[in-house]
Amino acid sequence: MKRKTWIAALSLASLLMLLGISIVWLTQANRVKRPDGSISSASAPALTGKEIVVRNVTKETVAYTVKPLISAGVPEKRSLKPGGMDRFAAKRSLVLTYSRLGSEVTETLFPGTPYCFRYDENNLVHLYLGSHMREDAEDLAPYVSTPTEVAEKMLEMAQVGSADVVYDLGCGDGRLVILAAKKFGARGVGVDIVPRRIKEAKAAARKAGVENLVKFSLEDAMKTDFSEATVLALYLLPESNALLRPRFESLLKPGARIVTHDYTIPGWDDKRVASAAIKDPTGKNHTIFLYHR
Repeated sequence: MKRKTWIAALSLASLLMLLGISIVWLTQANRVKRPDGSISSASAPALTGKEIVVRNVTKETVAYTVKPLISAGVPEKRSLKPGGMDRFAAKRSLVLTYSRLGSEVTETLFPGTPYCFRYDENNLVHLYLGSHMREDAEDLAPYVSTPTEVAEKMLEMAQVGSADVVYDLGCGDGRLVILAAKKFGARGVGVDIVPRRIKEAKAAARKAGVENLVKFSLEDAMKTDFSEATVLALYLLPESNALLRPRFESLLKPGARIVTHDYTIPGWDDKRVASAAIKDPTGKNHTIFLYHR
């Protein structure tokens, strides 16, 4: 009887150990690297279906290898030309490896998730999470949300009030225009190319009780009519700001304020009137730039 009890206890201990290993593995598998290098334990954002898509929005061909996460096989060599796109009908995670500054960088790709090669702040090729996957629209930036504290500082620097109309191009979850409405009484319009972001923004507006002041539109920022904006908020890359600059000059009325997060508007040095540095709750530094049209 004692022998049977001992065997049962040993079997239970083994089962618990296996369960613990599985939990640790799943936790690691669900870690997502954000574009700023930080790690999120939340699951990667899912697209429709299980396809993994990798785009190249740089001006150079990017060589990389890819293989299943759990595989001892030889990685497949790939070469992605500028503007090119690779699609993988993967049901399980893949491992992608590319070269950066002479060293190999390895990333885990999750099913149903978009990725893109683009330039970082040092003009080096880097793999980022997020890409809208539209063939008919510019990919202006990967999705990285602006911390609420930074969004609030942006609105304060632009001196937003109840008479203003605030546009956010690439609004993500809508937090900036929602904050503009809730705290400053301004009307707001958020534009994004990703259906999921617009859905999140509308839900957040309902929760905040500002549906009467804000609206969100699923459209290409390169085609958006923001001529009524008195304040324009941006968290896009410098090349995207440069791409949009002719539209700023043709659509925005004199006196409009443009406030950007982290990145300047190339060619508008004479219109920049202020800048400020701020730290978010994690200690990360952010820079805000204010321009007058």
